[in-house]
Amino acid sequence: MSTSFPTGAELAVLSQSGHTLSFFDLASGRRSDIVPVLPEGHELCFDPVRRRLYASHTYRSGHFAAHDEKGHEVSVIDVDTHQVVEVIDLAPEHGPHALALDAAADLLYVSVEEGPARPGGLVAIDLRTNEVVARYSADAPVPHWAVLAPDGTAAYTTNKSALFASRIDLTGRTPVRRIPVPGSEGLALSPRGDRLYIATPTALSPPDPTAPHAVKVIDTTTLTTLATIALPATPGPAHVTGTGKLLVGCWPLSGSRANPFAEGILSILDAETYRYLGELNVGITPINIISAVEGHLAFVSHLIAGTVTVVDLDAHTPVTTLEVDLGDPGGEFSKNTHNQGAHGLAYIPPRAGV
Repeated sequence: MSTSFPTGAELAVLSQSGHTLSFFDLASGRRSDIVPVLPEGHELCFDPVRRRLYASHTYRSGHFAAHDEKGHEVSVIDVDTHQVVEVIDLAPEHGPHALALDAAADLLYVSVEEGPARPGGLVAIDLRTNEVVARYSADAPVPHWAVLAPDGTAAYTTNKSALFASRIDLTGRTPVRRIPVPGSEGLALSPRGDRLYIATPTALSPPDPTAPHAVKVIDTTTLTTLATIALPATPGPAHVTGTGKLLVGCWPLSGSRANPFAEGILSILDAETYRYLGELNVGITPINIISAVEGHLAFVSHLIAGTVTVVDLDAHTPVTTLEVDLGDPGGEFSKNTHNQGAHGLAYIPPRAGV
């Protein structure tokens, strides 16, 4: 593995249907630990001050398109002992997915799905008490992915098959604002927070099957479209690196009913000029992207492949592939759905002084 990683740096990876959290030592590329967690872990978020990892658990079994009972928990993991130290119960909220940390306010925002009485939205957890202290509507049934503005005053959600993304005023002064899109998946903000990048349309059953595969670039002041960037296939996750690269994971189709998805594509673009810088093949169904080492390396997790590709963003080449346990979708979904392997990702730097 690359020697660019400091000694003690780790990558944490959630296996959705494996019900595990894997830790990889990045200096060697070896898996150092496997921690059992609640079913259907989706997203991860690292708190560098507490050195805690937060994991959302969205369902009891299955996946977005076919699942049974929805989960309502966020697990808290100590990254130095690799132990689950607490489980935060969000009930009656359910279907937690996206996680966004406001370190200055000591708040963790979690997306939750609609219930009988109100639409989906974000709940805010006070990390000093691990209790829910606020709820904000996204005015959408399933706010799936979310990002937080750099100043913590607003959040944005993409809402799967809904024909809009949402801007949520976390100060409570203005109502939810809708950003028109033909369905949506991942999203990312520029470092300054002035541009929002939305992957469109949704990957499964898009409202408009003729909608082009693209990233819409949104001015966050006016909420108008600045550009529409064409992509080679249906996009999933989006991420902006510290060096100004926009990374988008795409899901090409194979033409086979038994195995509908082909090898994934990572598209690499300039986040300011939208110039296409290159692409490379990654695993089947890329679902999450993060970057590290000052934006020179990226990690891409893949649901069906059950792997993580480590990518050199300077050379646009894969460095290595990390394997995680696929597990079993469980229940009635075991025989007729694909396993959902690697999902949430978090880069964990070594402790200070180590």
